[in-house]
Amino acid sequence: LSLQTNTPPAIKLQINTGGGSFPWHFDNPGPPNQRILTCVIYLNPNWKEGDGGEIVLCPFLSPKIVIPPLHGRAVFFVSDRILHRVMPSKTRRVCFTMWCNGNGANATNDVVLSRDALQFTSYDEAQSFFAKSPLQRVISRAVYSEEYLESLFECLGSKNGMAGDGDGDAEGMTKEEKDLIIKQHDASVLGIRKKLRPLIDELRRRKYS
Repeated sequence: LSLQTNTPPAIKLQINTGGGSFPWHFDNPGPPNQRILTCVIYLNPNWKEGDGGEIVLCPFLSPKIVIPPLHGRAVFFVSDRILHRVMPSKTRRVCFTMWCNGNGANATNDVVLSRDALQFTSYDEAQSFFAKSPLQRVISRAVYSEEYLESLFECLGSKNGMAGDGDGDAEGMTKEEKDLIIKQHDASVLGIRKKLRPLIDELRRRKYS
């Protein structure tokens, strides 16, 4: 990684008193963001299993990595290539996050999924390419469609002070609010699938295999 040494990292202190969570996302979703490295440091001396608040990393088409927010633990990951989320917390959760900017972050070939970038000779080659490239951000919502939607409902439910039910739905939301979220999500996924259906279908199949 090529870090911007003349630019100090952005730092955020976060204190959740319970219920706080975040849906699946990339810390660098695209321009004008310049983040290239994320570091999360936890300050939870009394955390125990069952308290929640774990960060879950999802390397592209690889098993998810669940990391408890243990006191003094530091978690590093690449901001534009690691899809991740934070699980709902049942107790006080404290951390601070640092984001380091990078030279050349969000270059055109890391943002625009061109025909040239799609010249794969096999789906194995395609999987390997997206696993290493920030371009996975372009197709991520379509590949992980169900996971995105479930986490959105779960997080909105926790923000309303409610726990989501076992089906990933969010209590405390009106039917109109749920329908709007689904409509916006489905429109985003459909836009990707229309252009790349065979590729998306195969990558989704590999996600479940």
